[in-house]
Amino acid sequence: MNSSADSRPAPAATPPPTGDEHPAPAPETPQDKPRKKDKHLYQIDFVRLVTFAGVVLDHVILALATNAELVAQGVGLLLRYTRYCFFALTGFVLTFQYRNRELHAPTFWRRRFKLIGLPFVAWSLFYWVYNRWRRGGWGDVEAAFSDMHAAAMSLKSIAYDLITGHAAYHLYFLSVSMQIYVVFPLILWVLRRTWGYHRYLLALSGVFHIWLLYHMVRPPLELFADGAPGMLWRYLGITLLPYQFFVLAGCLAAYHFEAFSAFMKRWRWQLGAAAVVAIVLTLVYYRDQVLGGEEVFRATNVFMVHNAFAFIGIIVLLYIGGTAWQNRRTPGSIPDKLMAKAADRSFGIYLAHVVAIFAVTPAFLRWNAGVGWRIFVMYLVVCVLTVFLVEVLRLSPISLITTGRNRLDWRAQNPAKQLPVAVAAIVVGVLVQVFTGQGIGAFVAGTGLILLVGALVVLAKQRSEPLIPA
Repeated sequence: MNSSADSRPAPAATPPPTGDEHPAPAPETPQDKPRKKDKHLYQIDFVRLVTFAGVVLDHVILALATNAELVAQGVGLLLRYTRYCFFALTGFVLTFQYRNRELHAPTFWRRRFKLIGLPFVAWSLFYWVYNRWRRGGWGDVEAAFSDMHAAAMSLKSIAYDLITGHAAYHLYFLSVSMQIYVVFPLILWVLRRTWGYHRYLLALSGVFHIWLLYHMVRPPLELFADGAPGMLWRYLGITLLPYQFFVLAGCLAAYHFEAFSAFMKRWRWQLGAAAVVAIVLTLVYYRDQVLGGEEVFRATNVFMVHNAFAFIGIIVLLYIGGTAWQNRRTPGSIPDKLMAKAADRSFGIYLAHVVAIFAVTPAFLRWNAGVGWRIFVMYLVVCVLTVFLVEVLRLSPISLITTGRNRLDWRAQNPAKQLPVAVAAIVVGVLVQVFTGQGIGAFVAGTGLILLVGALVVLAKQRSEPLIPA
């Protein structure tokens, strides 16, 4: 990482002189007033959106493709970049926000844990209940609290899920993100006091990363064979340690944003070519491994050291693509509005997409069609269902605890349009569930019920309180 003086974060602007030695300027007209510079990082929105879409596709492939489907598993291998990209983005965004201003740790923790901790708890509890309902209906859920012993075991199971993020296979991301939030004030403190040595910090982090990944896919060292160290090693994948290099790389890219942007712009073609070479070599090596008898699970393991080079390459390509989007976007255009809306919904989509996958997977497993065609269609269905659910949640009073964002302004909502959609979704969902037994029916009906309740709440609020124009 370039640590030259011109890449140091600019100091906060000093206030203008307050003396009265100069006459007051004439009032500005709207035409004279300079337009405020847009500092939004649209390239990050692009990277985030593509990465969330990649997560959904990866999980669809995992649900449908067998180990014999080498092409599908190869695509899934490349999509594992999403895990590292998420944490690089987290470090990037946090550092970019605080590199030129002071961070008050308690305030930072309070705000961040509200936005991610509440959804983590809410979705962990939901998936805990949903998994039992999916296996044995409401009777299985009731049996979990049928007596004191069952209740105690259920509470222990819930506590385990909240500690490990194992209520669903994607919630580890929130658990690791909260670990990043805990240590981020320390990371920022270190970066500010090690100016000129950041490249060495990143190199040291990279060496540790390679060493750790090498041992994670092999029998543990004697130190981690049992006891507390053994427990740590068993759950290493849900700790910050295997991702610290990407978090730090994201932090340093944002801390040296001007130099980083100039470097990426100047060398974008060379970096893009190197990324493509890394991806191709990774796929060739994957094919040779599997054909040589290697298990697909091991060959596509996200913690295999040689796969990390392709992951870095994909992240580089996405950032280059995001920069191209930022330079060519037309403010207010349809693509620009869609990108902004998608960025707003992306976290909610990540949280909710697994329930859509659970709902439709049995039907697609029974569908007698090629795996490529099934993956494509199921991906579209999961995306549509998930977007529908997230749109409903953003309108509802539970938006904050389910999407990490406050509810859309109730004064701007239209319950007259929401209510017919809600009733139609409930009716269609119930009919599908009753006559086909497919989980998609329960999904649609449940989403409609949430919309119905939310619309009634908004309707009551609009009638009881006068609407004040913004």
